[in-house]
Amino acid sequence: MTAIAVAVGGLVVGALLPTLLGALPDRTDVPDRDVEPGGRVRTPYRVLAARRGLRPALGVATAVTWGILAASRGWGADLPAYLVVAALGVAAAYVDLFEHRLPDPLTSSALAAAGLLLAVAAAVDGHWSAYARAWIVAAVMFAAYLGLAMLRPADLGLGDVKLAAVVGLVTGWLGWGIAVVGAFLGFLLGGLAGVALVLAGRAGRRTAIPFGPFMLAGALVAVAQGGTLLDAYLGR
Repeated sequence: MTAIAVAVGGLVVGALLPTLLGALPDRTDVPDRDVEPGGRVRTPYRVLAARRGLRPALGVATAVTWGILAASRGWGADLPAYLVVAALGVAAAYVDLFEHRLPDPLTSSALAAAGLLLAVAAAVDGHWSAYARAWIVAAVMFAAYLGLAMLRPADLGLGDVKLAAVVGLVTGWLGWGIAVVGAFLGFLLGGLAGVALVLAGRAGRRTAIPFGPFMLAGALVAVAQGGTLLDAYLGR
């Protein structure tokens, strides 16, 4: 019953995400679009937020995500941190899918909110070692993704690097193994999606694919079922 109630709350919160997106600051005041260096068109957030059918779509996506988290995690002190990151992640994934960019206000807010809410959870449960580990994992993943972005700038952007810190924080809270599972699943899902698009003729070998949604999906699976997957892999 708790998971259903949380999912209903997610439906409401998700339906409000377009309002949040529309309030994000754009770099310019161009009415309809902005052209980034290199000729890429940057759609203003207010235009993205006004897309038809967006409210129910983000509402359903957030409801499903919140339901999965509540059903797998239970009503623990750390659940609010995961719910906030999930809601902001749904909004960020939407922008990344259509624009190939992750808004800094969303990733930075997710990192700050997760850091604060996990600190509250650590205070409630006394899990300060887990909290310290979470920040260490976040730093390690940030550094690792930054290195990858420098090596392959066409494949990873700075938005992905910043999101890696968020993913590292929420998975690292649960353990190093869970963090590894989450990172691995992000690359696995992104790779499978890329292969599927190439086989379907919708992308080429050098076509850029937004990676943020797959990082978030991998983190969701790791948080929800990472322990089970890790035990199965290790034969425990």
